[in-house]
Amino acid sequence: MTADVVLSPEERAAAVLACAPGMTPPRLRELVERPGGPSAALSVEPPGRVDEAAIAATLARRRTRVYVDDRPGYPIADAVPGRPAVLLAEGDAPEVLQQPRVAVVGTRSCTLHGRRDAYDLGAFLARAGITVVSGLAIGIDGAVHEGALDAGGGVVGVVATGLDIVYPRRHASLFDRARAHGLLLSECAFGVEPTRRRFPVRNRIIAGLADVVVVVEATIAGGARITAGFALDYGRTVLAMPGSRRNPAAAGCNALLADGAHPLLDPDDVLVALGLTPGGRRGWGAPPPRADPTGDAAALLRACGGEPATADQLASRTGFAPDRVALAVRDLERGGWMARDRGYCWPR
Repeated sequence: MTADVVLSPEERAAAVLACAPGMTPPRLRELVERPGGPSAALSVEPPGRVDEAAIAATLARRRTRVYVDDRPGYPIADAVPGRPAVLLAEGDAPEVLQQPRVAVVGTRSCTLHGRRDAYDLGAFLARAGITVVSGLAIGIDGAVHEGALDAGGGVVGVVATGLDIVYPRRHASLFDRARAHGLLLSECAFGVEPTRRRFPVRNRIIAGLADVVVVVEATIAGGARITAGFALDYGRTVLAMPGSRRNPAAAGCNALLADGAHPLLDPDDVLVALGLTPGGRRGWGAPPPRADPTGDAAALLRACGGEPATADQLASRTGFAPDRVALAVRDLERGGWMARDRGYCWPR
């Protein structure tokens, strides 16, 4: 555990105002920007039913950091409209905000390929010294953070709840890892539970924090496209990974590409977008060597044609009996050439 966080009087007052019941973003900004700053606003117009001492104690106990717009350390550029007046943060590595920042977003209903692409991209960015920003959601968000953390990198997780709320609950251990190797960030007061309307609003923070936004897989109407829209409005470079027209989880990416987003074909493309010099063409990851499939396994892999297929489809394409298909699939899984998910065999 790192040392206690020492807040200035202005930071503490801003956090108290942000946690006031019924506080809205426009009202919070008006109070924070009053002459005399947050302390003056709090003393002249204390919010109703807010326990200043209790909030101050919670801030100290949780070692919460407070970033106030137009003050040192605030991580979103002035050119971003609608940025929060106050951000609350928790984590042991605030220095991740000083590194180049890339947001990687995508659908919760990602494919096995999309999840692996996100994981590998997170690891690549971490090894390049880039902070990975995402929303800690199920699917692409969680996968990219796992990849970055497994590679020893730093992350920023932007949540749509209070910092004392873990959502989704299955990501409790991922939240802990993000706190230990980066920051969790929110504009919400402690105790705020997830609601549907908060996630699109949260996405503007992800876009505002990022130097570059990457969309791995996105449905047509999903939150990832909302994030990409904010990023384009803020003048950020947006890259999207092309996908098969048969994959509904890639439809949003393909639409972004049609609208002018840059295609992401190699991880070095992100470095180019950041203005950094890419290294050797290393591909999406550094998988261990694997033996080429032979016999039935090789025939089955060719029958996939680079796309997922059911066992029945593979049997039809190869003429193999079902038990012969099952044995070949098992050989491909053991060799790292195939994975099974949602009733499909996915070539890797």
